[in-house]
Amino acid sequence: MKIFKGLLTSVFFALTSLTFAIEEPVTLTSGQVAGTALESGVQAFLGIPFAAPPVGDLRWRAPQPPTPWQGVRQANNHPPACMQRGNRYMSEDCLYLNVWTKAESAEANLPVMVWIHGGGWTSGANSIPIYDGEQFALNEVVLVSVNYRMNAFGWMAHPALSGESPEGVSGNYGILDHIAALEWVRDNVAGFGGDPNNVTIFGESAGGGSVYSLLATPLAKGLFHKAISQSTWITSYNVTNLSSHNGMTASAESRGEEAISSKLDELGVSGVDQLENMRNLTAAQLMEMNLGVSLIVDGHIFPKSPAEIFAEGSHNAVPLIAGINDGEGLFFIRPNRTFETVAEQRAARVEEFGEYAGSLLDMYVADSDEDVYNIEVDYNTDSWFARPTREILNAMALTSEDSYMYLFTRNLGNPEERSPHAMELMYVFNTLPSSARDEDWEIARLINDYWAEFAKSGTPNNNDLPQWPVYDIEQETHQVIGIEVKQGSQFRTQELNELDRYFGDRYNSLR
Repeated sequence: MKIFKGLLTSVFFALTSLTFAIEEPVTLTSGQVAGTALESGVQAFLGIPFAAPPVGDLRWRAPQPPTPWQGVRQANNHPPACMQRGNRYMSEDCLYLNVWTKAESAEANLPVMVWIHGGGWTSGANSIPIYDGEQFALNEVVLVSVNYRMNAFGWMAHPALSGESPEGVSGNYGILDHIAALEWVRDNVAGFGGDPNNVTIFGESAGGGSVYSLLATPLAKGLFHKAISQSTWITSYNVTNLSSHNGMTASAESRGEEAISSKLDELGVSGVDQLENMRNLTAAQLMEMNLGVSLIVDGHIFPKSPAEIFAEGSHNAVPLIAGINDGEGLFFIRPNRTFETVAEQRAARVEEFGEYAGSLLDMYVADSDEDVYNIEVDYNTDSWFARPTREILNAMALTSEDSYMYLFTRNLGNPEERSPHAMELMYVFNTLPSSARDEDWEIARLINDYWAEFAKSGTPNNNDLPQWPVYDIEQETHQVIGIEVKQGSQFRTQELNELDRYFGDRYNSLR
């Protein structure tokens, strides 16, 4: 009898899912698309172009509208990743997005979440299995995940490129891709049952750096209404000025000019039309170049440095969740590839901090050789992730919008260790491996619920979830999310204050 009742339930669920799914094809501004119906009742639309292929003459230009097509496009395969090292399924033609929805009709008006993947702006893709959007769709969210140009394709600045630009700028093409994707969402997501007036952007690591950027640029104003930044990756070296030294790094144009000149010289390429020479380089040749990626303060996308924009309060003010994992640096610092002794660590810190060291030597030099590794993990965690995370939390807390901080503490592979960089991803998307423990599935359901609730209402709180305090600048209140879920305050406040002081002093001295 139980089996029969279960069978009836399954048949009813399947029938209702088919009956009340989004009617296909979905009509977009560029054509019609059809997706794939999953067993859960979710519909997946994979590989929808949100911009024209950025190839040929469109390489190193702002993204253009997608090329219209006739008939119904079958959106049932993941798109290629953008150009990067070590990925076989990639292409320079990569500006595609995926959509997951369980809306019963185009009038469902569900909240929309737009995912921006990490990878140091040099690797990653929206096709990575961890980023599957099915669980968010089951949680009454329309989930959109986007690709964007990376490496030299997304971040190349060069005087010749600036010279041909109507705005007189170059670089930041990856950020322009984000903006184009959000414009596509504004114009098309209603067809998937999404509400274009309730869009939450979220990203991790470099994707968190992209969220940081979208919060800062006036070009994104009004395109999103909430933001979640996971492990925001912004350092003193991945923000540059377009044409001048910024106190920490050479100008973006000079870096691009050096990289291109070296490659053209290596290939023996000459000619008066430098832009033609640059665009004649193959994608593989461009990937061989040594070009650092960075946000570029260009006077157009970023009128000032994002840090200045946040400090003066001219950023895009929206409800915000931002946080880190408590052991981010475990992902980057290897015990056999760091300092072995306190003396080595101290010498390196003295050289790095110089006359502006202040109390930093006490904080980031170990007391014993046995603790050197842990201190290196702390320094990486604080300087790469915790500091920029606190920057946007503090900026938003000074507006009328609420912000919420989290500290993720779970390590799936080693429960006795802190949580390394990127560990929270499979919990956020609720895409844990089938071998995960029951307690990990509970954490995944909780954080997925928190994120979905925030997208729906602007707060992660509802009566069914553990209460999460609003962030307060003085107490730096936050939610600890792990095996134990609790409220905390003032995570590494002294260390972050001293890092802020150091970078401020050094930057001002070099201007």
